[in-house]
Amino acid sequence: MKIVVVVSAACAIMMVLIANLLLKPQATKRFFVLAGGAANFLGFFLYGYGYSIMEKNTLMAILKTLFAVFGMFLGKDSFGDMSKLPFFSFLPVKFFFYMAQILALYVTASAAMTAFGAGFINRVRGLLLRRGELNIFPFVNEHTLYLGSELCSQGEKVLFICDKSTSSEVLEKIRDMRAVHTAHNAAFSASEIFLKTIGMERPGRQVTLFAVGNSAMANITYARSFRKSMKNLRIPTADTRLILCANEYFDITSLMHTDTHYGFENVRVFEDTALAARIMITDCPPYKTITFDENACANEDFHVMIVGFGTMGQAALKALVMHGQFVGSHFSAMIFDPAGKSRSGAFNLMYEGMLSRYDISFSDKDGRSEEAFDYLRRHARDLRYIVIATGGQTDSELEYSYASILHSVNPSAYLISCRSSDVTEIRTEEDGIVRKTWPLYNIDIVSGETMDRRAMELNQHYCGDNGKTAKENWIACDYFNRLSSEASADFVPAFLYMAGRTKEEVLQNGLALTKKQEETLWQTEHERWCAFLFAHRYRTMTLEEWNARAELYAREKAEKGFSDIKIGKNRRDRTHACLIPWEELPALDLREQAVTGIDPDYQEIDRHMIQLIPQLLE
Repeated sequence: MKIVVVVSAACAIMMVLIANLLLKPQATKRFFVLAGGAANFLGFFLYGYGYSIMEKNTLMAILKTLFAVFGMFLGKDSFGDMSKLPFFSFLPVKFFFYMAQILALYVTASAAMTAFGAGFINRVRGLLLRRGELNIFPFVNEHTLYLGSELCSQGEKVLFICDKSTSSEVLEKIRDMRAVHTAHNAAFSASEIFLKTIGMERPGRQVTLFAVGNSAMANITYARSFRKSMKNLRIPTADTRLILCANEYFDITSLMHTDTHYGFENVRVFEDTALAARIMITDCPPYKTITFDENACANEDFHVMIVGFGTMGQAALKALVMHGQFVGSHFSAMIFDPAGKSRSGAFNLMYEGMLSRYDISFSDKDGRSEEAFDYLRRHARDLRYIVIATGGQTDSELEYSYASILHSVNPSAYLISCRSSDVTEIRTEEDGIVRKTWPLYNIDIVSGETMDRRAMELNQHYCGDNGKTAKENWIACDYFNRLSSEASADFVPAFLYMAGRTKEEVLQNGLALTKKQEETLWQTEHERWCAFLFAHRYRTMTLEEWNARAELYAREKAEKGFSDIKIGKNRRDRTHACLIPWEELPALDLREQAVTGIDPDYQEIDRHMIQLIPQLLE
């Protein structure tokens, strides 16, 4: 019986130590430090005590103590010398003596496995990836390493696909975060063999593919190959997710799963610039720069200044247009960029509707010019948001100068610097310039899981009681409508702020709005929706186009007995008849009802959105 207990306990302790070495990164590092410290303390105390008694010569006692402690880490003990002393015959002393030896040997073994057994550890960890959730990064760069480390710190499983030229420093970073790396050709091509290797065929497998390399085309190509292999293996698409960094004009429908097309169950697409705009809006929301009266009407106009109009400046403008529409407030933007005309040709063409609807002006002067500083001084009290998006060349100089001017006259305005690596809020306080920075590639922003959940719930309300679950309706929902649901859910905090309500109050008592507050929020929701469409290249449908579509509707209904034509919405040409002021919607209702016999009551859509706010907060 004693043999069984001894062997079992020893094996169990050894397995725990090995598992700790292979798995939990944070726990391993802490235990490594504790083990080394404890081994050194016990070794120096016990051996130092023993040799100080046994050796008459102090120098020899010191040298033998050092030699014995070093020997502990090499698996050697000097208990034979120590056993001559009565002190070492006590059981507790023996226990601590051998515990010190074991801890020292563990530290050595851990260092040795890290240095020489990296491949073995990586293979063992790879076997553990075949079950549970898995996050795959087919490209390795600074951003993906940061995202992978965030996921690993949350206990997630991560696989990096590295090419054979990947530096040893990068591989060491991957090992330190306890992720797995592979350089197999099957992984590079996302072949069926690779999908089988990671256990994609297992029921309930949850896999997220982060196609966020430096090349948008390479990201798209890899995602397509992965989808093709999934389809060939007939892998269920449930719980498959794609995070794709690609151009905003890429048609994502080819990768999405719908009732008629095989693809990833959940797809999220972004550009670097969109991430910066999202952080800017989330952490420095425009609604907090203005005040609202008791009727939820804005007391000030929302005036914006943007310096630099490359892709980053354009993304910032679209985000501010979508989130800067409030009843009682006039939106305006002034953009400074000496190369603006040469950069903005495509933008002006595609966003004609937005540029014609809102008060957006351009200057060909540099942000450092006399004209720009004169404009800033004259409008400093009225500005609510300033975005510096020059690409980093002049950011620091502008940050200090602009912050100094704003501090004395309008400290509540946001001054934001958007770069390819991060977003920074700049303020001037008594101690000087204060910066608050958010990394561009934050796992919460990139994955958007929280936003997806809220948007899915909102979409479910719009679908009504059709017998399908929220997930089923979300899968059936096209990508543009998903974006629309996300934008609606995003604006909920602004509605609460406008009405002077907190989340806790609404959950307990409902919105409890006055009649005038209701009307204000309804109109604001309409303005927000219009801004969303304008920022996605829509323009207002002309009366001529509306009449032509009404004729097509009437002709088709006469021939077939029904018509699928949406008279007021032309998705192909990106025009919509509802992109008009709130008070003009009833007239549009009457015009459409005269053709279809059905009252669309477009204002009711906005009212319904406000009614849903308490449910979205749950």
